[in-house]
Amino acid sequence: MDGVRKRSKKRQFDERSVPKSETNGKRMQSITDMFHRQRQKIRDPYGQAMNSTICATHEELCEMERNKVHLRPAEEMALDGQSNAQVHDTIDSGDLRRSKTENQSSNEQKCRDAVSEVKGLGKSTVQAGVDQADSEQSSRSGVDPQVSSDSVQVPYYLENFNLIMSVVLDCAVDRHLFNMQDISIVETFQNLSDSAKKLYIRLFVRKHAWLSVSKLEYPAIAADLMPVAEELAASGLVLTDTELTDLKEVLCLLPGPAVCGLAKELRLGAGSLSKSTATEALLRHSQKPSIRSMFQGTKDGTAHLLLRKCKALLGRCVKVSHVSKEVFGRIVMVFSITNTQMDDNPQADNINQLYQLLMAKTGEVLYHPYTVKRDSQLFRNRKDVIRYGSALQCEDDLATAMEKKNFERGFELYSHVKMRLTELVEDENYMSHIRGLPDHLVRFTAGAMYTRVLSQAIEVLEKLKRHGEASTQLESLLQQRDFCLHHRGRWFDRLALHLDYYLKDPQKCLDVILRGLSDSYVRTGHRLSLYQRAQRVLLQ
Repeated sequence: MDGVRKRSKKRQFDERSVPKSETNGKRMQSITDMFHRQRQKIRDPYGQAMNSTICATHEELCEMERNKVHLRPAEEMALDGQSNAQVHDTIDSGDLRRSKTENQSSNEQKCRDAVSEVKGLGKSTVQAGVDQADSEQSSRSGVDPQVSSDSVQVPYYLENFNLIMSVVLDCAVDRHLFNMQDISIVETFQNLSDSAKKLYIRLFVRKHAWLSVSKLEYPAIAADLMPVAEELAASGLVLTDTELTDLKEVLCLLPGPAVCGLAKELRLGAGSLSKSTATEALLRHSQKPSIRSMFQGTKDGTAHLLLRKCKALLGRCVKVSHVSKEVFGRIVMVFSITNTQMDDNPQADNINQLYQLLMAKTGEVLYHPYTVKRDSQLFRNRKDVIRYGSALQCEDDLATAMEKKNFERGFELYSHVKMRLTELVEDENYMSHIRGLPDHLVRFTAGAMYTRVLSQAIEVLEKLKRHGEASTQLESLLQQRDFCLHHRGRWFDRLALHLDYYLKDPQKCLDVILRGLSDSYVRTGHRLSLYQRAQRVLLQ
């Protein structure tokens, strides 16, 4: 009998220690997790009376669950012991099952009541404290308590844009680079509503072009952007379609089916038309005078009527004004002069700076501690900043022309930049300021940017077979020692190539090679290239 009892106890221990305890532990964990989820929804700013009530409820739940955990194995032990004769004689199995059922139902009902009590706290007592705290915080901040917290949250791009403006304009060294008209535009932006500010920044970082309001989708700003666009138009920071007077530009903004449908309506083509073909047909048709204009002498010619019809199909359009875009573009440029590109580039500095600030604040990008030491003033006045911005724009325009293989446009930019650089070199005050700057700051001046553009334009002259002019320009670049000195090795190498291969002047080529090898700014790679070219010239 002792052996039977021992085996029975061992079996009881195994059954309740493995599966039953795990099940009860999971149930207790689920109730505890439910309680914590309810508590996370409760924001008690004072943390006194409510927390004590909730903690008491939590302790009751845990105590009931512990009783439940200890009760079930005891009952199961009694049930398991029914197989033994001693237990079977003393325990009524029917009473035990009824008692287990009643205890289980009672415990489950207590758990449900406790959970309901927690939920009731979240809806009554605790919510009253939360509403009171929200109303007090709203009264201090001036925010409507009925507005949700998400609606008043400042997005990263607006916060970082405000940071850029404050850093630049609050600095005494940089503030003088902007006149009263520029400051007025900044103040106009600061007086806008939050929705208008967000929409302007979104438009500012996009390509500078006309955009249809119906195609703009920024649900985080507003479901209907038309009132926000109207506010921006009233402030003068954006232009509306009333300033859109170019028929060709309007036709380019229209979708292809709309342009083809308009051409077919005017019977300007037979069969299927592409957008480019339909656009050319409509532009030719706009040159014809209308009957009304011929007899009444009005200005409502065919072009005007066609423009009005196209704008009706296009809908409301907006475009960031050129003046405001220049002002904020210069602010962003002064904020980070070492990483600046122009705004027409899709990955422009405007959006890069906002994103870089976000990465730094979130810890994705870490910078070593540093101390700002500005011993030299890079820009003397506002004119220097505008010059540098214009030079950056010329560099971007040249890169775009070369990418599209529009070398004629590239040559026009080359001629313009050459004239601008000549004007700067002839300005003695400007050149004396440049020579007083350290080498690492000279590269961020208009003269250095124009010199770099001329260096890049050598490829345009080569594509146009202007090898003599390219050689002359390279020689002119080598004559100066103020800008882009680290490019001198490339210029010597390219000039030697032109003289040797295109102009067939080996003696002059050798002279250029000797000058390049004796130049201290020519690096090892270009020295090797010049030496190898000299060997080829001598072997000829």
